[in-house]
Amino acid sequence: MANEEIKRQFKLRDRVFRAISKDKNIRIAAIKNTKTAQEAQRKHNLDFVSATLLARTLSGAVLTSSFLKGEERIIIQFQGDGPISEIYAEAMNIGEARGYVNLRDEIDTENISSMRDAVGVGLLTLSKILYDTNEPVTGIVPIVKGDISTDLVNYFTQSEQIPTAMILDVSLTDNGLIEHSGGIIVQALPGADEEVLKKLEEALLNNQNLCDRFREDKMPDEILIDILPIEFDIISTSQTDFFCRCSKDHFKSKLLTLGVANLKDMREKNQNEIVCRFCNSHYIIDDIDFEELILTSQASIN
Repeated sequence: MANEEIKRQFKLRDRVFRAISKDKNIRIAAIKNTKTAQEAQRKHNLDFVSATLLARTLSGAVLTSSFLKGEERIIIQFQGDGPISEIYAEAMNIGEARGYVNLRDEIDTENISSMRDAVGVGLLTLSKILYDTNEPVTGIVPIVKGDISTDLVNYFTQSEQIPTAMILDVSLTDNGLIEHSGGIIVQALPGADEEVLKKLEEALLNNQNLCDRFREDKMPDEILIDILPIEFDIISTSQTDFFCRCSKDHFKSKLLTLGVANLKDMREKNQNEIVCRFCNSHYIIDDIDFEELILTSQASIN
């Protein structure tokens, strides 16, 4: 691969950019997470409706987590009474994101034109796992619009009293695969001018087709410069990926909590496959693993 192409591929990696207005009253984050969304669709073998909704939710989670520290986490869940019973995404400031979609019924994509059709009536839950708290900080609001970005804006405005504007965009290929994915969030800090925030909301409303700009190989920082009507400073940038910390050893440690009898029963019934719901990775617990687990479990009793 030629050097120029290597440089281009590096530039186009999924990245989140964090910025703050010159007057320090507006915080901004922008993301391109195309490869993250594509990996989520591939790992979970999602139809285009589920893939689009998960991509938007992953974008929202990463954008929100960008205002946290280190390994503090954001968890976003949409739960409703429609064919998609749950959309789950979590992300950390350090660039890890993962998520899944649960289906109640098989999706008839021809009859779904909005998130409301897919998820139905339900709740949006946003949780923050922070360094200085023993329990997650959680807020719950009804799904009011059936649109990921609008509902997240409503959450921040109603539950956290943070004036917020957001756009989340996803484009698909003719085959229903994720082509591009990304988003922008703008939040008012104490002292922010309401008129400035209104101008920012209008700017985002008029530039919702982020994927058109991604097709031009533009990165989020370049897009922010193009569309925001205020001066700002980029304060940091980092890569983001679809990443899950699951492992066979992790699941084996969980199996130890089942006790000797249950472990023996699993082995006899050949219940030896574990699937991670977050990334759909499959792990086989073989006879050697079961023997080790049973011996360890017995030893803990004695």
